[in-house]
Amino acid sequence: MSKVSVLTWAAAITLPAAGLWLLLSHPKLDAHYEHHPQHFWLVLAAAALAMTLGVILFRAARARRDVRLILVSLMFQFAAGFLGLHAIATPGVIIQMPNAGFVYAVPVGLTLGGFAALASAIEYGPVAAARLNRLVWLLSALPILALVVWAAFSLTGLPPFNGMPSPTETSRPLVILAYLGSLSYLGAAIAYARQFSRRRGLLLLSVLTAFVLLIEALLAVGYGRSWQASWWEWHVLMVAAFALIALSSHAQFRREGSALGLFDSVTLNQTMAALERDYSRALTEMAEVLRQRAAVGVPADQPLGSVGVELSKRFGLTERQFAVLEQNARLYRQLDELFRSYMSPQVATALLANPAEADLGGRIAEVSVLMADLSGFTPFAEHTDPALVVQMLNTYYGAIVPVILGEGGVVVQFVGDAVMAVFNVPTAQPDHALRAARAGLVLQQAVAHIAAGRPDWPRFRVGVNTGPALVGNIGAAQMRNYTAIGDTTNTAARLQGVAQPGDVVIGPLTQTQLGSRALVQPLHAISVKGRREPVTCFVLRGLR
Repeated sequence: MSKVSVLTWAAAITLPAAGLWLLLSHPKLDAHYEHHPQHFWLVLAAAALAMTLGVILFRAARARRDVRLILVSLMFQFAAGFLGLHAIATPGVIIQMPNAGFVYAVPVGLTLGGFAALASAIEYGPVAAARLNRLVWLLSALPILALVVWAAFSLTGLPPFNGMPSPTETSRPLVILAYLGSLSYLGAAIAYARQFSRRRGLLLLSVLTAFVLLIEALLAVGYGRSWQASWWEWHVLMVAAFALIALSSHAQFRREGSALGLFDSVTLNQTMAALERDYSRALTEMAEVLRQRAAVGVPADQPLGSVGVELSKRFGLTERQFAVLEQNARLYRQLDELFRSYMSPQVATALLANPAEADLGGRIAEVSVLMADLSGFTPFAEHTDPALVVQMLNTYYGAIVPVILGEGGVVVQFVGDAVMAVFNVPTAQPDHALRAARAGLVLQQAVAHIAAGRPDWPRFRVGVNTGPALVGNIGAAQMRNYTAIGDTTNTAARLQGVAQPGDVVIGPLTQTQLGSRALVQPLHAISVKGRREPVTCFVLRGLR
């Protein structure tokens, strides 16, 4: 909310309090107006509104299994029941003489509702929420039980209801009760204001505003004088409080197209987290449905039909939520198809499963690194049209990348005529050395097939090395790259450098892990920058 909106809201809810103070401090302004039928229908309308909201909230609470919604529902039910008794107490409409218990029912009902509102402001943990959910039947019976007991005492005239009500309908106990109820609503309003600062929602703001209006109504109950303007004020405030939530619910219903998610913004944090997880799963499943439909040739703009209905029922989606999720799923599919081409599928899948994987940093892991570059690329590029050079690279990469991906490798980078791939990350592959070696051999076969009719095209040299490396996201907050760095990577580049065009050269640990499956030819030891001892290497001729 903007500063102007906050000031406007604050001014609107302080005006009734200012009006009450003015009427009480200047009794001449507190005009007398006595009209029994209007009083009856006004209070009955407030009771009907409160009961309707209580029922809607209770249904939402049962659907979401949310304790907070249950307690807010009880607040409305307490208010509705006791307001109904107060309406009956209107002289000359249903009963001829005022009934003390029925007259005093309003502050009692609103205060009981205040206790429920204050209890709803607590952020219950999973254990406490589960216990209270098991007691739903008892909680739901409290308003009816309180109402029956109060009505029984009132109708039988038992103390303290054995007499005529006070002409002003005020007394010290009622003032104390009004203060208790006001403090309860104040505590609830503060807690809900904090929640609204974190989770904006029209109905959440409406409930918060209703709490403030009920505080002012209780103060008017305690200090107002019968049939005076100050007395009528609390009737109007109650109607305004309940009408505000009713109108907000109606607006939300028209926007969402369903009553299911009306009060989701009011729910506990754990309920909201569960809803967000459900929406995330629904989005993922919807995107997968769209992918499967596209694979069999279904037009992208064709409605989901029965599949959409099933998803809506399973995840409890309103019409509006389903429409938004479907739109997002289509956009998600487009972005997924677009950006997956810029990173290895394994990395993309890992990021979707755990977005924290995108954080800068890394871990030490044993990997097998495959390095491949084109021998004689520079002179070829110098004497060839650039468009043909790009065509050659794309043709080669179009053949070798599927080979690497097919073996579970992660293509981490293209550098001109060179490609680098890593195996055993981000998911574990116990046979990563075998996968990398096999990818190198099949890669050379694919390239040989392409180059058979193009003798002027250069051929790849491949180096494969196994060992520890730092694997993770390297770069800056604005741009990063998933890669592997360290001696293992450097050695793989050196092995590729000593390989002949069309050959695959492997390092000692790769050869050890391949064991007897590898058909190798020993090469002379090579020196690697940063190492004192030379590195033994082998030409991989095949795999048994």
